[in-house]
Amino acid sequence: MGNKGIFSRRRFFKALGFSAGSAAFVVGPLAKAGAAPGTGGSSLSGSGLAGSSALGSANTPSLAGSASFTPSNIGSSETGWVMGHKGTGPNGAFLAGDLQVVTVTEDSVTISWLTWDAKVSIAERPVGMPTEGTLLVWPEDNPQDTKVVRSEKNTFFHIMTIEGLKPETKYRFSASSHGIEANATHNYFQEKKKEFTTLPRLSGEVLQTVVVANDVHMGEAQDGLWFDGFPPPAVPNPKSAPYPEVCLDAVIKTAEDCGATHLFVNGDVTSEARPAEVRRAKEMLDTFSGTWRVTRGNHDRPHKADDSSGYETASPYGKEHFDPFGDVFEPRQQAWMMDLEPAGVRVIGIDSTELDKSGGRIEPQQFRQIEGFLRRDPNKPTVLMLHHPMTREAGWSNAAGPAFILRDPDLIRLQKMIQAAPGVKLVLAGHTHRAHRDKPDVDTHAVFLETPAAKNWPTGATQLRFYSDGIAVNFRHNMGEEALDWASRTRWTNFGLAPEILLGPTDARNLVVRY
Repeated sequence: MGNKGIFSRRRFFKALGFSAGSAAFVVGPLAKAGAAPGTGGSSLSGSGLAGSSALGSANTPSLAGSASFTPSNIGSSETGWVMGHKGTGPNGAFLAGDLQVVTVTEDSVTISWLTWDAKVSIAERPVGMPTEGTLLVWPEDNPQDTKVVRSEKNTFFHIMTIEGLKPETKYRFSASSHGIEANATHNYFQEKKKEFTTLPRLSGEVLQTVVVANDVHMGEAQDGLWFDGFPPPAVPNPKSAPYPEVCLDAVIKTAEDCGATHLFVNGDVTSEARPAEVRRAKEMLDTFSGTWRVTRGNHDRPHKADDSSGYETASPYGKEHFDPFGDVFEPRQQAWMMDLEPAGVRVIGIDSTELDKSGGRIEPQQFRQIEGFLRRDPNKPTVLMLHHPMTREAGWSNAAGPAFILRDPDLIRLQKMIQAAPGVKLVLAGHTHRAHRDKPDVDTHAVFLETPAAKNWPTGATQLRFYSDGIAVNFRHNMGEEALDWASRTRWTNFGLAPEILLGPTDARNLVVRY
């Protein structure tokens, strides 16, 4: 995301809750807990400062009782709301909320929800309440064909997958804890329906799988800052590993588990491209058993020397800057191309960074490189990656405005190159940390996506499965005890509205791109 100091009136109003689909429009101290308008009997509780961090999922053991995770501050927002349906379990009263349809494929669905202590004071921050979890899924036209999965242990972070579904079929679902349905709080108007439709099945077998992550921010110590301590950030459990390492490790595990041959990190590999951050990122990427490659994000740009970061130990870049990132990863403003076999797909990585700015640009010599790559075989299926979003819609719909994305002349020029190369089917960007499908300004054959960050809500990476006739695109949530603990903390950034701003609609994270 952006550098310190990036702020806008649009982002401020979003932080106050004036955003589309918001389930709670007020942030701040509450006089007392009560029913939320339009939630059908939902209850509210204030967020809090201290809390236990019992974690788990259908496939992840609970952290309750773990010696390494003591009661700790899991919230990270100004005083705000916890909203959900109220119930009672063996540990007391809880609120079941934060319902999300995380991943939908042609034959599976992953759904998550969280349960919070209903008795938290409004002067405190949210406390997870471990509960039982049950997920039921059935075809809309055949309720008798119901599939069920239950949590292995009580946990407050429920994330469950049901497989064996039929392609292009509408399903309904029930996600509950101790018989209490979890409330939709983020994609409210979409997820309150408690339904989803599985993706089409592409032809034949999967030819190849890759994973694309972005916005790891290796070396970062606090998440959710816009500038100099504001708003209150998420901070990790002091007994946990640094959260960028936790998140990158989870991404690598996802890539290994799904059989990915390649792992790409599409920018903001580091927090500020300090030499130690660059080295640590490479050390971790080298643990991946396949092939990895990165693009450069604004946080990875060359920096000026300072007293503590060690930039001057790296190669100089121009008269005032040093480039540790370029020494280890990729030279600045240089594109690269990689062929994926047996998928028969080409991946092109682009450096869209400016010096000393959060916005993006592509310099003339790199445009010539990109044009040369595309002209070699304009009809070859191609995935293009750059850190900065590259449509005007992305500029006006992101909270920081058009200056935050690729500059206008460059985005139009690049879109015209894509138009002239009909093999370009998918364009991936990070930077905004959100899931969003962008409308191009030039008529092309490509799908333009902004993909969620590895390091903050919802936390994860994007899986691409290549078939003979297209690409299945699916978001994959970071898993593991520490990863889910960290995700629960980032849920309260942006005054508790991080999920509303960043999660995005299901079909911006799960879709099929046909050749």
